[in-house]
Amino acid sequence: MPEGYVSGAFSLKKTALLAALGAAVLTHGAFAASQQAEKVRGYFCDGKADQIAFLNFKARGENEIMAANAVNKQAAKMSCAPYLPAMAIPGEEHTVMKDGLVYKLQSFKFLPEQVERWSGTVLGSLQVTAKDQDI
Repeated sequence: MPEGYVSGAFSLKKTALLAALGAAVLTHGAFAASQQAEKVRGYFCDGKADQIAFLNFKARGENEIMAANAVNKQAAKMSCAPYLPAMAIPGEEHTVMKDGLVYKLQSFKFLPEQVERWSGTVLGSLQVTAKDQDI
């Protein structure tokens, strides 16, 4: 048998072993990510600022469709959109106060694309209304 053949066969086995180990590591990583992932749905925006603008429009009385369209028009891009049930990994949570409103924001990393989107809610207002002054 030629020397190159034996060396090539050993190299082929070594390559196959490394490929199998790599596949096992990738499978384990995908399994771990799917363990943390949850099904989410609703309106998500590309950035925190866009999500705050979206929630601000909703707080003023706009429905979700109109609020998303207003933010997308201001940003001159498709930032806020509805997501049907999709798998995402929850990320950072932030509480933000802006213009007298308190917002709770959370990032999600959508699978399999690994793209971060933001969701949130308005927790309340810090503004004093005429009704509150009468008390």
